[in-house]
Amino acid sequence: MSRYFKLSLLALALLSTPVLADETGTASDTPTESTFRHQGALLDRSPQRRSQMLSVFLGIPYGYYYYGGFPFGLGARYLIPILHDGFIPAINDSFSIEFGLDFSGVAARGFYPTLGIPVEVMWQFHLTQKFSAYAKVGVVIEFNFVPYACAGTFACRGVVSASPIGNIGLMYKFTDKISFRAEAGYPWVKVGLGFDM
Repeated sequence: MSRYFKLSLLALALLSTPVLADETGTASDTPTESTFRHQGALLDRSPQRRSQMLSVFLGIPYGYYYYGGFPFGLGARYLIPILHDGFIPAINDSFSIEFGLDFSGVAARGFYPTLGIPVEVMWQFHLTQKFSAYAKVGVVIEFNFVPYACAGTFACRGVVSASPIGNIGLMYKFTDKISFRAEAGYPWVKVGLGFDM
């Protein structure tokens, strides 16, 4: 399980490297202080207005499956900004709530589907006008259509259960309205697209 997490963190780090380059088109690949002072960047202290966002994801929900098989998942989220200017006046951050639906399953000796209703809070840091990083924590209520088999020292999961969840993620806005998103954490590793509303 930790191998998936480490690979996900590496992928997120590699994804973030080119987008931190100075967006004015200078030849340097290294971000400078002026990179973070542009409008919409990390050190921009002007009042900000954030959009609501609808996101769709594909992922691997490795955190729920304690036995063999191939896990997969589809998810959707709706993000609502709560604090457009965040908690720290000196930087460009924001605080939002995100909720949605997840359908996940594992194909092993049988098919074990789960429907999840996650609710998460997100603290986002807008590093440049197009690129941001965030952390999320929350809870998911799950409806398990087939009882899970117990394995090892892990507890059996009932038909309805609740679990804490948490992710770190990156967002890259490649048009005015569409963003690429990537997240790693418990229980999912996922990628998707976000659409400003």
